[in-house]
Amino acid sequence: MIFSDQELRKILQAPIAIEMKIDLLNQLHHQDVQKTVSEMQQSILEALEKVLSSERVKGNTMLSSKRADQFLPDALALAKKKELTVPSLQRTFKIGYNRANRLLAQCEQVMNGEKE
Repeated sequence: MIFSDQELRKILQAPIAIEMKIDLLNQLHHQDVQKTVSEMQQSILEALEKVLSSERVKGNTMLSSKRADQFLPDALALAKKKELTVPSLQRTFKIGYNRANRLLAQCEQVMNGEKE
């Protein structure tokens, strides 16, 4: 059962067992985490689409939707946490050197497109 934040706060203030309050707090935390993850994914997808559309206008096919690596959104999320390198991409996604190198190039292109 999913409650709104306001409903959860009312329940937490009610005189109920501590185990139920803990479960409800965990549910509230999970909802907040899911909301944050969804917002982050949406912002990454918007940035990616912005770069893809600008690349299409320029006639550059490097990041066309058919050519964009399937790990690109995950790699961009990872880039926000740490600096990307070819070996780190290889280890994280269990891919070969050439694909990791292309993925790194695509990430850099998307990140440079965001800064413009």
